Amino acid sequence: MKNRLINISIAILLTSILFTATACNDMPLNEADLIESNPIETHDNIEMLVDTFQMAQDEAEMPTGMFPAIHIEFELPLDRYVWGDAIVTMSGTADEFAFDGIDGRIRGRGNSSWRLEKQPFRIRFDEPRTMLDSDHAARDWTFIANHSDKSLMRNYSAYYLATLLDGMYFAPFARFVDVYFNGEYQGVYMLCIQVQVNEGRAELTCDPDPTISEFLIEMDSRVPYDDDSEEGVTFVTVHYRHYDILFPRGDELTSAHVEYIRDYLTRIGELIYAQDPTVFEYVHLPSLIDFYIVQELYKNVDVAYSSIFMQIRGQDEERRLEMGPVWDFDVSAGNAYFQGRNREGREYYPYYYSPHGLWAAWTNRWFRSLILMPEFLDATADRWNEIRDEEIRRTLAQIRFMATHYKLAFERNFERWPILGEYVWPNPDRVVEIDTFMGQVDYLLEFLEIRAEAFGDYLNRERSS
Repeated sequence: MKNRLINISIAILLTSILFTATACNDMPLNEADLIESNPIETHDNIEMLVDTFQMAQDEAEMPTGMFPAIHIEFELPLDRYVWGDAIVTMSGTADEFAFDGIDGRIRGRGNSSWRLEKQPFRIRFDEPRTMLDSDHAARDWTFIANHSDKSLMRNYSAYYLATLLDGMYFAPFARFVDVYFNGEYQGVYMLCIQVQVNEGRAELTCDPDPTISEFLIEMDSRVPYDDDSEEGVTFVTVHYRHYDILFPRGDELTSAHVEYIRDYLTRIGELIYAQDPTVFEYVHLPSLIDFYIVQELYKNVDVAYSSIFMQIRGQDEERRLEMGPVWDFDVSAGNAYFQGRNREGREYYPYYYSPHGLWAAWTNRWFRSLILMPEFLDATADRWNEIRDEEIRRTLAQIRFMATHYKLAFERNFERWPILGEYVWPNPDRVVEIDTFMGQVDYLLEFLEIRAEAFGDYLNRERSS
């Protein structure tokens, strides 16, 4: 696959035509550098680029891109639970996306990631607004730190792949930005949606009748212990798994809604564990398959217990449980090695950084049963064979393109946070040993290439057996 990504002569020619190179030296980046380029144009052009030529080797590409800058003025320190007043400015991008001095609020976010040095956060504007080239306005926007992922690409590339697949209702919008707190550079963050009910996100309708109302739910085993929502947690427990009810909330969520969700999820779980194909009368199969493929390809640690979003949508015979959006991939694709016990005293599934073997179909109870069902296995194999030469290839090309074109901007992040060659939870030794940004990207690409081949071989072998 790596050879298919290399066509040096064409790449150099088209790169020289499409991009204006900035100085490529060891001089530190500054605000003027950021303003001179427009990375949004590059985001828009990537589909044309990937379709026109195959990615060149690292040394054949000139790193020219700079990210937009988000300046946030607020009173430090950043608090995870308490909102603080903030003034937000966007610069270093096209005039249509830039803004100055917009009022909002800021607070921290995340669970394990919150305990790391470079902390994720969330912005809430006083009025809904778009961010960069997003199609829809919203008040809430998330900034992912990706501190334990030294490629900075796992979340971004998983979300990018999800945008190429059409089985799930929507995929997270994600763009890289440089973040400044009170004028001080904080590093490269991933600007992303907040998973919530909003136009362009989960578009759902609440009704007092739970058989008509639609729902947004997250499987998260931490919800009885940990709350990242100022609105409090309302959850149900089904087959030893906790499900946080994200919509409806507050006064709109009644005990009848809660019981309906518990019964609905219980019924689906029973059918899956019995490997009863009638379960697909209640579950939207295309979203289930695409969701599983992304989780399995990336060997995402969290698929066992958290960040598993789903929606109950539609009416009458069209009503289905739909999986998605995908979320939280910083600890995936070989970026973890740990064993231990959770808060309930149960042993974790040991996570090894090998790209071989099933993961989602081992650790997630639903997928463990689903993969044994011919209806699911055959449909997943068909879907994989449909996307492997286009969507998977384009995702790998996107990783390589972003890493090389924005190399200076990414490396500046590691000047602010000099963690290359050092352990950050839960890096395996292999990740700790790699002390360059491009080395981390190569490791990620190698992992995904090997895993894609192994996963495809497994699906086609098991289907024919």
